[in-house]
Amino acid sequence: MEYYLHMARPRHPSITGDQSPVIAPLARGFDVLRAFQSGDPPLRNQDIARRTGIPPSSVSRITGSLVALGYLVHDANMQAYSLTPAVLSFGQAFLGGIPLRYQLRPGMRDLADRYAASVALGARSGREMIYVECSKGQSPVPFRFDVGSAMPIMRSAMGWGYLAGLDEATFIRTMDQIRIADQELWPKLVRKIEQAREDVRTRGFCVSIGAFESGVHTVGVPAFTRPGEGVYGLICGAPAYSLSEEQLVTEIGPRLVWLARSVRQQEPSEAAVG
Repeated sequence: MEYYLHMARPRHPSITGDQSPVIAPLARGFDVLRAFQSGDPPLRNQDIARRTGIPPSSVSRITGSLVALGYLVHDANMQAYSLTPAVLSFGQAFLGGIPLRYQLRPGMRDLADRYAASVALGARSGREMIYVECSKGQSPVPFRFDVGSAMPIMRSAMGWGYLAGLDEATFIRTMDQIRIADQELWPKLVRKIEQAREDVRTRGFCVSIGAFESGVHTVGVPAFTRPGEGVYGLICGAPAYSLSEEQLVTEIGPRLVWLARSVRQQEPSEAAVG
């Protein structure tokens, strides 16, 4: 852990420099698409430029191309843009390639219903974990996360569970990639991650008491079909008033560990796709 505590501030080299394999116009096109967030109203070119840092003149050309390709639609009255259903094809192709979703789904539903909780499977994307499967039990307080939602890898049980499932070399490489610029916060987060990894080693799961969202208790475990394949984070969480810390440790944690381990010997072809 000492290595991480004394890391220098991360560098942010340009991905479009002379030595980069990235095609700048293509990268900017994806930046524009990523500028649209859940719940957004239509965005004007100025809004997109502000969010992406891309010059307005370039944004105008990119949005025009994305309209022509069918990924954006232009509202002439508002002079603004919205995503079209065409963008869903990328996500659906990705989700369809994760057999673990189908293997875990029945158990996730059962756990969510039993504890009126939210049970979710997440995959890493940069410094975030993205929900790829989610089951929600009946709760007086609606769960606001769903497939496609994101949470920070460094401050969530889903992220901690994922990190705990990595081999040492991959863990070190991943930590180097996701380290943050805030030197004051970094040591605290590293200690939480190391504690979570130790908890997973000793009892199979880690616990978050409001680490990501105040008033929400969550258990996290690593999930994968077999060693050496992709690692995911599997969580079960609920408001603190409905799920005590004791329940997390004595009931939810062991059940989540069992669920994650129950699919490790299954072949992808055995999954009930649907």
